[in-house]
Amino acid sequence: MSDAIQVRGLRLWAHVGVLEKERQHGQWFELDIRLRADLTGTAQRDDLSEGLDYAIAIEALRAQARVIYCNTLEHYSERILDLLEECYGPIPMALELSKCRAPIRGFSGRVSVSRQRRWD
Repeated sequence: MSDAIQVRGLRLWAHVGVLEKERQHGQWFELDIRLRADLTGTAQRDDLSEGLDYAIAIEALRAQARVIYCNTLEHYSERILDLLEECYGPIPMALELSKCRAPIRGFSGRVSVSRQRRWD
């Protein structure tokens, strides 16, 4: 199966970081997700009930970001994968989670983790 729904550039404000000030004050993250599914029925019959409604994931991820407090991107990404599985069941999924401004002196890039489940 090569069909997939992709959501790119989802900005989330969350309280995640090794430093206390990161968890206390929060910061921006950017999330890209890819959900593999057979989209044939939706494409042929124009019926969303036969596919994946990405709005469900976006709203669930926004709600999760408002309440999560943890130290690492890795743990946050695990929680995101758990939530996507709650929304859609055990389908192949992948993500890239980026910290938009890592608090490292002299570093202006982004730090990301890439994770996947059941992705062959």
